[in-house]
Amino acid sequence: MNVKKLFALATPFVLVATTAVGNATSIFGTKVDDVSQEQTQTQSDTRESAGIDQRALFDKTRRGVVTIKVSVVLDKSIYNKQWFGTGFIVDKEKGLIVTNAHVAGELTVGSYEVKFGNGKKIEAKLEYLDPCYDFAVLSVNPKDIPQYAIPLKMSNDKLALNMEIYSMGNSANNEFSTYKGYIFDTESILWLKPIAEQSFQFSGLTVPGASGSPVLNTNGEVIGLLYGGKFVSGAALPISYVEPVIKTLQDGKKYHRYFCGFMVNYGSVQDFISAGILPETVLEEYEHKFPDKDKVLYVSRKLTAFDADKNKLEAGDVIWEIDGELIGCNLKKIDEIVQNKQGKSIAMTVYRNGKKEKIEVSTFELTNTAKMKMLSFADAVFHETPSEYKICFGKGKPGVFIADCESSSAFTEVCASPGNPDALMAGAQIVSIDGKEISTLDDLADIIPDLCKKKVFTVRFIRIGGDAQVSSLTVKHNPEFAEAKLYTFDLESKSWKVKNLVEK
Repeated sequence: MNVKKLFALATPFVLVATTAVGNATSIFGTKVDDVSQEQTQTQSDTRESAGIDQRALFDKTRRGVVTIKVSVVLDKSIYNKQWFGTGFIVDKEKGLIVTNAHVAGELTVGSYEVKFGNGKKIEAKLEYLDPCYDFAVLSVNPKDIPQYAIPLKMSNDKLALNMEIYSMGNSANNEFSTYKGYIFDTESILWLKPIAEQSFQFSGLTVPGASGSPVLNTNGEVIGLLYGGKFVSGAALPISYVEPVIKTLQDGKKYHRYFCGFMVNYGSVQDFISAGILPETVLEEYEHKFPDKDKVLYVSRKLTAFDADKNKLEAGDVIWEIDGELIGCNLKKIDEIVQNKQGKSIAMTVYRNGKKEKIEVSTFELTNTAKMKMLSFADAVFHETPSEYKICFGKGKPGVFIADCESSSAFTEVCASPGNPDALMAGAQIVSIDGKEISTLDDLADIIPDLCKKKVFTVRFIRIGGDAQVSSLTVKHNPEFAEAKLYTFDLESKSWKVKNLVEK
């Protein structure tokens, strides 16, 4: 399944307007003439009051929402130079703004400009980029925030089917446009990231531009972070994934993201019983705890990266309990338990071939270190191994990857993914150049001056999305028209430092 075609990463929403119909012939099957003048006046007053309340709610929300313009110097996709998105203020005193990771940019060297509802524009910096889920935090100088702006409150309300929601964002670059909708699914796994998340979906027309918008309840509190859609519906990450990160940043600490070394999906309880994976005796226990559900989580894939292959968990195991708590289909609860363990193992009860097994499962820390360093050379973009690659491709030596290149680049044939233009991860891993093994960007940076002098060199590589065999090409490079630079993100200044690799 091609996820990109089903669920675009930057597909937010347009305004969905609702209007009252005047001079109607009936109201709920009763002729208007039969309705008393007093009843009609009461209904009119109610509608007017609701309209005022809703307008006040939208006015307040606008004060907490910002539009975001990202200007790109270097990106994993060579042709990305600028894009727009949305964010919202969660802490005015510390200048913290929440948005999507794909709005902030992953493997992206760039700058951010945020615009408030009153029109003021200021610079923002990257504060946090989550390695697991599609959210990021930008920061601005609190002194630059206009007095007009306010933070939006994050809600702990439980998500429910048919819950009314609304959102405000930069749909189609139409700033601060608003729409309303209703939640129709609270347990979605949409695989926009290698690690599964428990998203919720809701009704609403979707267009590019509003990624990073807040999804709010009728009290004006944020319940989710919008990240995608498929034209007639939208999807959001519950704000409960984001809130612990914000609290940690507010305390001036670094947030550590952990995960448990396997991938999960939903399956039917009845199907697992029919297949002999679950015994029939568990049905009463399940229905007592989850009377309105029929889904459980199972291990869809056991990973080999991060030493996760040492766990005794197996693909196909149905997850029944974690630390003694019946899980059902509550994927968010697994995330909470893993985070609370802070790298320690968790006690898991699973069903395998109809039998109950109790096992200890290790947890592992994910980082974005590899995304904080990039290199441009010969009109191509290089980066080190991010967590997503380790998760998808398993174990392997640390490596350097070419993400994309210009058509004029010496690496054009190396970068191509033949027959797979829609690959989620394109490009190639660089194994060696002129016989020198390339494991880090520093390895590549060290030999670039010599490569520029030689102009002709041999590259050994493994294409992503193709076979896993090592290929070799001899390429020609003209250094006169392409600069070589190493970009490193400085955590203190929250800015990119640039180093020229070849003296002119």
